[in-house]
Amino acid sequence: MIKKLMIGLILGMLFPVLVHAEMLDLKTSLKMALKNNLLIQEKLAQIKAAKEGVKVARSQFFPKLETSYSYTRLKDSPYAIFKEMPGSPHIVTGPENNYTWDIQFTQPIFTGFYLTSQYKLSKLGVDLARLERIEAEQEVIKEVKVAYFQVLLAEKYKEVAEMAVKNLEAHLKDAQALYKAGIIPRNDLLKSKVALANARQDLVRARNNLQTAISNFNILLRLDVNHPTKIKDVLNYQPLKLNLNHLLKIAIKERPELRQIAKQLEQMKAQIKMAKSQYYPQVALVGKYERIGNHPNVNGNDYQNPDQFYLTLQAKWTFFEWGKTKAQVKKLKWQKNALEKTLNRIKDQVRLQVKTAYLNLKEAEKNIETARISVKQAKENYRITDLQYKNQVTTSTEVLDAQTLLTQAQNNYYSALYRYNVAIANLERAIGKLIVEQ
Repeated sequence: MIKKLMIGLILGMLFPVLVHAEMLDLKTSLKMALKNNLLIQEKLAQIKAAKEGVKVARSQFFPKLETSYSYTRLKDSPYAIFKEMPGSPHIVTGPENNYTWDIQFTQPIFTGFYLTSQYKLSKLGVDLARLERIEAEQEVIKEVKVAYFQVLLAEKYKEVAEMAVKNLEAHLKDAQALYKAGIIPRNDLLKSKVALANARQDLVRARNNLQTAISNFNILLRLDVNHPTKIKDVLNYQPLKLNLNHLLKIAIKERPELRQIAKQLEQMKAQIKMAKSQYYPQVALVGKYERIGNHPNVNGNDYQNPDQFYLTLQAKWTFFEWGKTKAQVKKLKWQKNALEKTLNRIKDQVRLQVKTAYLNLKEAEKNIETARISVKQAKENYRITDLQYKNQVTTSTEVLDAQTLLTQAQNNYYSALYRYNVAIANLERAIGKLIVEQ
């Protein structure tokens, strides 16, 4: 028993460490975000509601059953007067107490295409809700990717800042040794100390920026804001062969916003057909079974049949409202026309978004190679300058400048990688489709 307790305590102490050390990759992060995002959950609920709406619309095709029970108390018993007979006698024709129970069904036969249009409208509502969910998912995917890359960039900036501190600490040791030997003036030593102090401040800011980026990423995944999230490094350069015209065609076909408007146009057509249904007669078959009586058990009376069954073919046609119907149809047609204009306007916006994202991607791609070469040159420049300083061929100022150039070159390189990966995420969102599988 004691042995099991000790094992449990050890595992309990190790478990937080294991959780802390767990690494999230981009694919897992996206799955978590898509599962936990409240907007997506809202859209899923709307899809379920729309599906129930389809069931409601379908039920309108079937007969409606209803029943009723009533009681009527007359002041006097109803009677008939026979004036042709001597004395004009009054003959009672019914009781004072009247109980009625009936059950009725109504089966629509022709509604001027109203019910079929309503059913189609409800099914289009499901399609529209699904497209809204897709749009929400694409937006979440883009936000998570940008936040993921922001964390990686912040980590790179921190690493660059740590390297700068390490280099300047080593340089300060060299400067202190040279100062003690009386080779350099105190002014040179002070410059090295100030540069190191500034680098340490930059490191503190870099660490804080990393924590902020992680907190923002945690919120997107709906984790605790202080969760010690660790992510795998995917901030790299992967060449892509893309054709702008092909991307534009994909965007027009795949963008959920455009597909939503297309569904809305189909809905408008169904609504116009529903409005036009008022031009036609409404035909229904009505069946009714009725029981009557002078007692609550509706078991008949002395004057009437205890039960009756009616079967009626009913046609209704409303006149003198065609002006109203005509205006309603025209109203819907103009709304449809406006929606078509909206579709074309948004298509233009989508084309501009795609081209902008494509150009940003190409720009970032070109900057990566330039920045990579710059880092290589800056490292070599720092190595040579630091060696020259140790041999007192150059000054401390040159070393500090070389370190500044190296830090800037490294940050520029990682920024170029970040912009490139973010540009891919923005382009994917612009065309409504993934370019790089995670």
